[in-house]
Amino acid sequence: MKRSVAKTEVGALQEAKFGTFKGVFTPAILTILGVIMYLRFGWVVGHGGLVGAVVVVLLAHVISFTTGMSLSSIATNRTVKIGGDYYMISRSLGLPIGGAIGIALFFALAFSMSLYVIGFSETFLDVVGIKNTLLARQITGTIACLALTVLTFFSTSLALRVQYFILAAIALSLVSLVIGKSPAPPGESIKLWFSPESESFENVFAVFFPAVTGFTAGVAMSGDLKDPRRAIPLGTMAAIFVGLFVYLLTPVFFAFNVDTAVLKTDQMIWLRIGRVPQLIVAGIFAATLSSALGSVLGAPRYLQALAMDGVVPKFLAKGYGVLNEPRIGTIATFVIAEAGIIIGELDLIARIITMFFLTSYGFICLACGVQSWSGISSFRPDFKTPPWVSFLGALTCLGMMFKLDTAAMAGATVLMAGIFFVLKRRQFRSSPKDSWGGFWAAVVQKGVLKLHHRATDSINWRPNLIVFGGEPSERQYLIHLANWIVQNRGLCTYFYLIQGDIRAESARARKLEPGVRNLVTAFYPEMLTRVSVSQDIYQGIVGASQSYGLSGMIPNTVLMGWADESEQPDKFTDLVRDLLALDHNLLFLKHDDERSFGQHERIDIWWGGLERNGQLMMLLAYLITSADTWVDSGVRINVAVENQSSAETARANLEKIVSESRIAADLNIIVQDPAKHPIAETIAQVSSKADLVIVGLRPPREDETDRFVAHVGELLAGVGTALLVRASSHFDGASLLFDSE
Repeated sequence: MKRSVAKTEVGALQEAKFGTFKGVFTPAILTILGVIMYLRFGWVVGHGGLVGAVVVVLLAHVISFTTGMSLSSIATNRTVKIGGDYYMISRSLGLPIGGAIGIALFFALAFSMSLYVIGFSETFLDVVGIKNTLLARQITGTIACLALTVLTFFSTSLALRVQYFILAAIALSLVSLVIGKSPAPPGESIKLWFSPESESFENVFAVFFPAVTGFTAGVAMSGDLKDPRRAIPLGTMAAIFVGLFVYLLTPVFFAFNVDTAVLKTDQMIWLRIGRVPQLIVAGIFAATLSSALGSVLGAPRYLQALAMDGVVPKFLAKGYGVLNEPRIGTIATFVIAEAGIIIGELDLIARIITMFFLTSYGFICLACGVQSWSGISSFRPDFKTPPWVSFLGALTCLGMMFKLDTAAMAGATVLMAGIFFVLKRRQFRSSPKDSWGGFWAAVVQKGVLKLHHRATDSINWRPNLIVFGGEPSERQYLIHLANWIVQNRGLCTYFYLIQGDIRAESARARKLEPGVRNLVTAFYPEMLTRVSVSQDIYQGIVGASQSYGLSGMIPNTVLMGWADESEQPDKFTDLVRDLLALDHNLLFLKHDDERSFGQHERIDIWWGGLERNGQLMMLLAYLITSADTWVDSGVRINVAVENQSSAETARANLEKIVSESRIAADLNIIVQDPAKHPIAETIAQVSSKADLVIVGLRPPREDETDRFVAHVGELLAGVGTALLVRASSHFDGASLLFDSE
């Protein structure tokens, strides 16, 4: 019994769903052939002339055609659920962008209802002979708006069945127009283009453009379609082409049959021309009311979809009946439409709607273009749109917004940016996946290929670090130092190496990866992380150093802790030799656990005479002091010499270097006999209070494998945290630091 009831409910639901003609084409074409065609298209031809009107029509259809194709691609790639345009954008570009556009679309459709109802009111008042005042339009429009709302409130299916009669009425009105007779034939010459006394191209386009926005009316019904993936592209593109055909023929008819002056002033010119005026009246009533019907059907479904995703309050998602009809959203739509009716100015509302729709169409094109261009495997639409078509649509929308009303464009941008950032800060429990990952992957892929085929350019050097630090919570100082060096200039990867058998430990490594990432990014959000397994930690470091990275983005600098307490100093010395052979920049941090980086007030550099090392140390000091933590610190360059004459030479050379490098640093020339005062003693005496000491690292000699670590420890015994630096042979610090001709 239960199974038969369930089958009955499913069957009823399937019967309630709509097909291509009823669910997409009919609401779309009825919205396209609406109030603008009847009440403002003659005005468009009167001001623009034959050629000007055709250009306006074609430009508007460039947007509708590219958007329709983009929309069709997205619709045939995945199931389009309730929410139409909003659903597509949010699932392609993410909820924050989709939410901002979805809210704009809801208001655009709600105000569209005002536009169509006001158009109906103007015609009704003219036909019955009542003076067309603001109050008269408000009263008539409110009654019509309320009647349409009540109709859709109780039955979407009934509202859609009425469309067939409306479609027939529009067709008959077009026939009546074509076979009719003009009351004011044109003069000897036909106006072809805009004249100085005409309205501007921008104003004419802004008034006309809402006529072509109706092609998304069927998309808004996506949740009520039997097969959205088939119905949306077929019905949408058919409506666009039929609309284009009508809008290209109508200006030809007007230009050759009606005087320009009459077209500019007589908004009811269709009634004067039509062979059977009653058919024209029926067509206008049917078109305006059907377009309003499409808006009151679509807007609540956008609001319902937004509520389902948590973008707006959840109570707005509540639906009723077999089709889950959004009655609460219908009431909200009525309230906003009524506000537009109170405004009562058709042309003003048309301009507002134009800006909203141009924004949403631009993002639909962008959503399709991003997915198509990025080549992500999940984007496999049945209806394929070339990326350039989508990007052309997006740029055209942007260009027309700028051209039409820069102030309105700026206002709309600020408003939607505000909504975007509010939504971005909110934590959605189940944020749908978007295509930005694929987009950035495509950007990186193409960028890596470009870098691979391009010769290394030293002037564009960036610090790309690979950090070996073990357990992140125990090596925070390495993460902080890497952050200060890299900031947003390059890439940085934190490697956590696990010692053991790869077969036994690989599952553990995968399990640890998210936790390591969270720990590291808590200190430095821009740092990448890797967890790997190696039989030997030292060999793992060498292997990762020479193989990690992509061509053009290979790490150029290795950062790790200095093993002054290592139980295997000989193996660490061999590691240093291996890393030197790989010829990366090497940074070893000898961290003082008690002092750490002190007060972040002073950095001491010990200049040892090696040119590359000195340049790298100066560059590191500059990078570190650019970080907020060190921004008020000072840099001092220390040089130890044996006599006064050497001191004068050293000072002259360093003053020139510091001046040309444009790096603020103090010079400290120390004259001491190394036989009496070993360099370790001098460093301790001068830099004992420095917060970070940067010294050069000499390669270990063959005879000091067991003593190399200890020798370095003795050298730095009298200072706090120290950074040992060894520049690679291909590090060209001169190009980075000094002006080159």
